[in-house]
Amino acid sequence: MSDNPFISFETFLFDGDGVLYKESEPLPGAIEFLNFLNEKKKQIYILTNNSTKTRKEFQTKLTKLGISINIENILTSSSLTANYIARESPKSRIYVIGEDGLKNELKSAGLEVLNDWQEKNDDKIFDFNFDDVDYIITGMDRFINYTKISRATHILLNYDKVKFIATNADFTFPTVQGLIPGGGAMIKILEELSSRRVEQIIGKPEPEMYETAVKLSNTPKDKTIMFGDRLETDILGANRIGMSTCLVLTGVTSMTDLENLTDEDAPTIIVNDLQDALRSFTKS
Repeated sequence: MSDNPFISFETFLFDGDGVLYKESEPLPGAIEFLNFLNEKKKQIYILTNNSTKTRKEFQTKLTKLGISINIENILTSSSLTANYIARESPKSRIYVIGEDGLKNELKSAGLEVLNDWQEKNDDKIFDFNFDDVDYIITGMDRFINYTKISRATHILLNYDKVKFIATNADFTFPTVQGLIPGGGAMIKILEELSSRRVEQIIGKPEPEMYETAVKLSNTPKDKTIMFGDRLETDILGANRIGMSTCLVLTGVTSMTDLENLTDEDAPTIIVNDLQDALRSFTKS
């Protein structure tokens, strides 16, 4: 019997930040493990809640890291959010709390971004046609400022017809230097100020991203495994739809976070890094 816990899987899903890389630095074993899986003819998909880049930009980043992957195998919270809104309400007009990657994915899906410029704190807050807005979409925004918060709050307080959608709810984002506020922090700010709650979250742990990967790969869920660093998103979402999961301890989760986990929260497998996962294949 094989000592390799990964031997039976045909499709491997990976979170990006905290699993494969932190910013522009690959994490231990990431490149080697993905190259090995390619050699073994395994299917690989990247599933990231990071909404700051387009899929093409993620592909370019991965290429620079030494990871070759087709753009169709990269699923981002921004691209899936754009596809979701285009299905639900084509030609919608959107006010975005987020960065250019999110805005560009929305525009590529035929949606109108009403604040398609860099808003500044010295802009006149009410010099904006609020009546045009159909959706507020939030993602991680490293350029968040008072003008953006004020306009979004005004919309949510005064326009009940406007839908409030989020790309993801990751409260923090891992960098080489440490954690910084993520997309979930943007949600929290607007929820507290407006007393409205986000109506739909597209990214992990919601099922949309996992189900899309399963459909594209044409692989049964019991032959698919998700590698992630967040218990509350990567692991929880995959567990909920019946996938196996592997927690990678190179991101936001440490061993001290693993006490008193429920079955829904607990990963199937735990590795220190992807170098450990690669070593497991040598045991098979």
